[in-house]
Amino acid sequence: MARKYAEPTYRGFCETAETPYGTAEAAATNIVKFMDVPTMPTILEAQTDQDEYTGEVHRMEHSILKQGVDLVHNRRLMPREAALFVALLGGEITSAALGGTAAYTHAITDDLTALECKSVTMWEHTESYGNKEFTGICCTEFMVDFARGEFCNLSATLMGDGAEAAGDDISGIGAVDSSEAYLKYGDVDILFGGTYSEASDVGSVAAGNSKKGIIRSGSVTIKNNADRQFQLGESDIYASNIVKGDLKAEDIVAIELEYEPADATELDYLLAATEFVMELSFTGASMGGAEAAYYYTIDFFFPVCRVVEASIDKDGSTQIATLSIRPIKDDSGDDFPIWRAVATTKAVSLLG
Repeated sequence: MARKYAEPTYRGFCETAETPYGTAEAAATNIVKFMDVPTMPTILEAQTDQDEYTGEVHRMEHSILKQGVDLVHNRRLMPREAALFVALLGGEITSAALGGTAAYTHAITDDLTALECKSVTMWEHTESYGNKEFTGICCTEFMVDFARGEFCNLSATLMGDGAEAAGDDISGIGAVDSSEAYLKYGDVDILFGGTYSEASDVGSVAAGNSKKGIIRSGSVTIKNNADRQFQLGESDIYASNIVKGDLKAEDIVAIELEYEPADATELDYLLAATEFVMELSFTGASMGGAEAAYYYTIDFFFPVCRVVEASIDKDGSTQIATLSIRPIKDDSGDDFPIWRAVATTKAVSLLG
């Protein structure tokens, strides 16, 4: 009889970084339900004896040279989980308590002084595959998308060293923040223009113009172009670490927006080669209790942006436009990062 996937299935991640890379952490911190195929290691490179003379016509052997794990973690957007993947992607995290409460901010961006990616341990519980543990999990790409009348979604492209062990059963462990809810299109705001500033690495925008009334849908993708590294002299088939790739690539951050233009303001950004500030914010529920004044949020700041492509179309009698936006490096004396994310959650630290 064929096996069937049954709910619930669970995936868990630790919020502390592995030290060194590939050394399993003790327990999962962030537990989420997911409905997907189980994660399995794959052979990245193998050598066979098909070109060797062995004395046997049908003799065939193979030797594994490289092994790894590749998966895409898709979920409806929740700030704490999004913050973990963005922290893995960037690697530079500054955490601070808010007003002496259990609420914390986590300011995240690319760590330009560290080539190696930070990694976490991942656990899975599925009925078909049992309990598994995978080490050396890094994030190479993060995307969040949103549209009117829909939930917001996150997609994290994850890469690991391929080591697999029998993991703990996490099926009965509840979510870390039970009051945190999925974010919807009504939780999104987009600001264009204004002035960007930072205090203690926490970004903010003054006098930006909200575009949420005209935006129909959009997405933000951030990459670090990371890949596995297999060190010379290592006898293991697993990667010794994962390192960032080309951070100068034009598509390190890509923002796509579809909207209903009231005038030519946004389209003129392309022809005039105008640079502008952009903020994309997702604001969820109040934390409640002593933290009632704080909300589960994740904000994305892009201090210097340019429109690289724009077009006009129609949907019935409604005029629509699309913008392709690329954040670029700040060349002023402020030297702001290409991107900055600031999350407010109940996690005391991320990857500390």
